[in-house]
Amino acid sequence: PIAIFCMVLISLCILSSAYFTKDRIPYLKQPSDNNSKIKFIDLFKDIIGAIGNRNYLRLLVGMFFISMLIGTHETLAIYMVTFFWELSAQQIGWLIINNIIGFGFGFIATAKLHQRFDKRLIIVIGVLGLTIFWSAAVNLTLLGFAPENGSWKLVTLIICLGSIASASGSILAISVMSALADVVDEHELNTGVRQEGVFYAARTFFSKTSNGIGHVIAGLALDFIEFPTNAVPGEIAHETIFKLGLIDGPFAMIWGLIAAFFYARYKITKESHATIKEKLAMQNAV
Repeated sequence: PIAIFCMVLISLCILSSAYFTKDRIPYLKQPSDNNSKIKFIDLFKDIIGAIGNRNYLRLLVGMFFISMLIGTHETLAIYMVTFFWELSAQQIGWLIINNIIGFGFGFIATAKLHQRFDKRLIIVIGVLGLTIFWSAAVNLTLLGFAPENGSWKLVTLIICLGSIASASGSILAISVMSALADVVDEHELNTGVRQEGVFYAARTFFSKTSNGIGHVIAGLALDFIEFPTNAVPGEIAHETIFKLGLIDGPFAMIWGLIAAFFYARYKITKESHATIKEKLAMQNAV
């Protein structure tokens, strides 16, 4: 039943997105009348051309490291709630609230933030917020400042900090995708070719790849600290649990900080993008 529900929900989201964006079709750039056949090698040429755009490359590298951050946290999530914090199944179920609150707030706030600030600033703050607050509950526990393991006060703390992380993550994701659209405009101005498909497809490919690398690194880290198989909560050595926290806390944050460094080097501002749009409008009017 759960799988069927998820299937229906995902299908409805996809179909709704397609339906409510169909009014954008008339505004899409139409293909040229060039009837030359598309060769397989052209795909690689397009990808190389896209990566040659420095702003796109910075976003791509930043996304690579943020995906490693996500992959690391996702792999360790079940270990953290079960063994590190020793939460019950009921308490674990309540943790979904942070995603509901965070993503809802992020969805509403992003458009208003884009009206007031450059996307580079929003992206950097978003990645720092995601990095810091996703690991915050773990770091507080390591320092001895968190409530007792298995307590509802601890659950409340995790939800509060997780909500900020989720909000930061949703703002980051939306802003990066919007920045990619700006890069597409810049690339069209420089090359005369518009390639949304290549830019977004390459981004998705690298995201999936780096996310998988994050899972692998987390798995290797579990082997490195010799985390026991068939472990029972409360019966694992304190040293092993502490090392587990170090991986999901300070260690995982490294990927996010590296991502922030590359995102900060993104150069397109509101003013420069407005200039790009004006020049494109003049070109298309000719």
